[in-house]
Amino acid sequence: MEKIKNVLWNVLKKGNMDRKLKEAMIFVRYDDIVGEKIARVSKPIFFRGDTLFIGVKNSVWAHQLLFFKTEIMEKINSFLATPLIRDIRFQIITLDERKSKSESEKNPAEDVKIEIPDKKKQMFYNIAAGIQDEKLRNKFIELCIKDFEFKMKRGETSVHPHRQEYRGAN
Repeated sequence: MEKIKNVLWNVLKKGNMDRKLKEAMIFVRYDDIVGEKIARVSKPIFFRGDTLFIGVKNSVWAHQLLFFKTEIMEKINSFLATPLIRDIRFQIITLDERKSKSESEKNPAEDVKIEIPDKKKQMFYNIAAGIQDEKLRNKFIELCIKDFEFKMKRGETSVHPHRQEYRGAN
């Protein structure tokens, strides 16, 4: 009889979740990977294929980090068991998360409360159970829930009373 941990890991790999876990690890451990100085002025914001988009505090830092692009890419890829990133792009973003958004800046969809069924939440917890690193496991669950909420708001996820579906990222 096969261990549940191995079964879940195989399911994650088949559903391209192995890559998603590695991407999540980069987001969670970014400060440790690139160092405190770079992390203070930048943060990973999203992936598009093999390209990591990093948000940067201002154009001066974006220009400065261009000189360290190869080094940053090497640090991130060496942190992972297998290289994941082929390119990095820098974008100017607001990094000061301590400031709360004014009412005019808020996205109206943020105010919509989405109730995720307990079965769905439990599914995410079960999938993440095999992740050893507690911080990564919690972040993975948080990302799954946020992804599910986002897809529900956009109408991409069907939740039927008798049957529940979750279509993850394609």
